[in-house]
Amino acid sequence: LNAAYEYNNKDTYYNDVDGISSETIAKYTQQQQDHHNDKNSPPTIKDFCGTCRFRNQDFNCNHRIEWVMKNKGKTKNQAKLDNLKYCLKKGSPNGGIARKRSNEPQAPFKLLDKSDWDKYTMEPLQILLRAGVDPNEGFTPSMRVKEVRQAIRASIEIEKQQAQLPSLTEIQSLYGTKPYILGLERCEAYRDAVDPEFRLMGPAGLFNSATNLVANLLKLNCINNVRLKAKKYRPGEAPTGVKIQAPWGKHNPVSWRLHHEAKVGGAGTKQEDFLPIVMIKDPLTWMASMCRHSYEARWRHYSEHCPNLVANKFDKGKELGEIIPVFVKFATKHFGDDPLPDPKNRTFVQYDSLLEVWNRWYMEWMAADFPRLMVRFEDLLFHAEVVITQICDCAGGKMRPRFRYVEDSAKGEKGPHAGSAGFLASLVNYGNSTKRMRDILTDEADYEFAKENLDEKLMKDFGYAPL
Repeated sequence: LNAAYEYNNKDTYYNDVDGISSETIAKYTQQQQDHHNDKNSPPTIKDFCGTCRFRNQDFNCNHRIEWVMKNKGKTKNQAKLDNLKYCLKKGSPNGGIARKRSNEPQAPFKLLDKSDWDKYTMEPLQILLRAGVDPNEGFTPSMRVKEVRQAIRASIEIEKQQAQLPSLTEIQSLYGTKPYILGLERCEAYRDAVDPEFRLMGPAGLFNSATNLVANLLKLNCINNVRLKAKKYRPGEAPTGVKIQAPWGKHNPVSWRLHHEAKVGGAGTKQEDFLPIVMIKDPLTWMASMCRHSYEARWRHYSEHCPNLVANKFDKGKELGEIIPVFVKFATKHFGDDPLPDPKNRTFVQYDSLLEVWNRWYMEWMAADFPRLMVRFEDLLFHAEVVITQICDCAGGKMRPRFRYVEDSAKGEKGPHAGSAGFLASLVNYGNSTKRMRDILTDEADYEFAKENLDEKLMKDFGYAPL
C-alpha cells in the first residue's frame, strides 16, 4: 500500500498501481492524510512524495532530488528532507493538498522527435527543472562593469535577489508561442555544398546578443561525428564542428566575410565552409544591455539617460531632440599576413543612433545570399532544446543523448563580461513585460523616436512585440 501511495521505481502514480482496488487505496490515502494532519507529528522523510509544487506549478520532485544529489553531493535522504516543503501531501510543511494526478506520469527529460516539439512547455518553472536550476537560490542581478569592480574593491558581497518568475502568458505576449529561425530553407544547400568532414558553424551577432551562449549550447549538445572521425583538422581547431566565433569576427558586419580573418579562430578556416548562426535580441532589451556593457560602441549616454537616442536636459551642448550618433569600433579588414591599413587594427563605423546600429547591422544580414541561420536570443531561454536541435540538423550534426543547459553566465564573470546575467536572471528579466515596456525607454523622446524608427520588417520577421 505504501508503494501504491507513493511513486514506485518506475514513476507510476498511486492510483495506477495494478492489483489494488481504488476503494482500498482511497481508504489508505485518507489514513495517511489524517496522520500527516497531526500537528504534534513533525514531518519526516516518510512525508516526502514524488509530486511537488512551487509557485502554483506542479513538478516531479524526484527529478529535483536527482539534481541535488548530483550537484550538491547530498545523500538521497538528505535531499528529500531538504525538499519536504514542496511536497503536495496534505500536512506537509508547505501545507499542500494532494491533487488528482494525471493518468500519464511525467517522464524524465529526453530529446523528443521533431513531431513532438510542440510538447515542450514554456512554463518557466519547467524550464528551470529541465536545466537543473533551483529558483529558490536566487540570482545575482545584471550590473554595470563599473559597479561590479567597485563592489570587488570594497569587498562588498553582491546580494542575490529572490526570483519572481514571469507567467507563461506574459512571456508569450512578448515572444509568441514558437521559436523564430530564419534561413532553414538554405540548410540543404549548405550540406550539399560542404562535405561533412569540413562543415563548421559558430556564432555571429552584435555585442550583447548571446553569441557566447549559443556557442556553448552547441558545443555541449551537437557533434559532427564524421568530422571527428576523419580528423581533417588542425589540433584544437573545432574537432566537433563548432567554432567559438565566425572566422571573420563574430561582431563584425556581414561585409567583413571573405575580406577579414579574425585574430582568434580565423586562421586557416575556409570561410565558405562556415555556417554562421546569427544571434539577434529584442532591440529594447538589447539597448538596455548596451547601457550596462557598451563594449566597442561609443556614444554619449549617462546613467540618468540611456540609451539616449535623442538629446535631453542632461546632454549639454546638444539641442533638445537632437539624434545622438554612435561610433562602433570594428576590426580593420585584412587577410592573413596582409599589411594592416590601421596600425591598431581598428575601424570606426558611424551610425545615426544606437537604434540604427541594430537596424542596419541585422538588415545587412537579412540581405545575405549565402546559407546562414538567424536565431532569437530569447528562444535559447524558452525553446532551447528545439532551437539547438534545428541548428544541429541544419549543419548535419547529431545531438548528444541528453540535452545540457548553460546555467551560469555564458560570458564568464571577468573583464568586460563582469556583471553578466546567468540563466535564472535571464529567464526572470527577459520574461518581464513591465521591465521591457516601461523600464528601458523611460525618456518620452527616446520612446517616440524608437517607435517611429524601429525597423518594422525586422520586428515582424522575428516576432517581437511592437511598441
